[in-house]
Amino acid sequence: MAFTLMKVVGRDVWIGIWAFVLTIVASTYWEKGTLGRRANAGEIWWRFPKFVLGFFAASLLLTVVTQDYSMAEFNRDVNPILVAPIKDLRSWAFILCFLSIGLTTRLRELAPAGHKPFIAFTSGVAVNVVLGFVLSAWVFANYWTNLTP
Repeated sequence: MAFTLMKVVGRDVWIGIWAFVLTIVASTYWEKGTLGRRANAGEIWWRFPKFVLGFFAASLLLTVVTQDYSMAEFNRDVNPILVAPIKDLRSWAFILCFLSIGLTTRLRELAPAGHKPFIAFTSGVAVNVVLGFVLSAWVFANYWTNLTP
């Protein structure tokens, strides 16, 4: 349960926020010179990963639909009928997504970019892991202190 909670806080909750922030930073600072102009709202919207909105909408919908259920009712009624099939669909979508990315990756085209993108990605992952842990420890401190073996 502790790992799941940390994963949810570290990845799922913050992914939309970080995607939005990095979209703005990439559009307005990192690639300012390549655009030849200042990025506008349309450019930021074009670069923003839309799956974040779907993720947010699905989370909001499930929260609204299940808000009146107790945890026991949720686990008995909602989880097997609604949540389990959605998790299966999510797993297949991720599998197909990463398979497609892998099949379309052209390493020869990436080589001229050098080592900087690799370092940037690795740094981002490291920051995400540390920040996710720190935020989950801070936000859910009461939960962590009440865990029993």
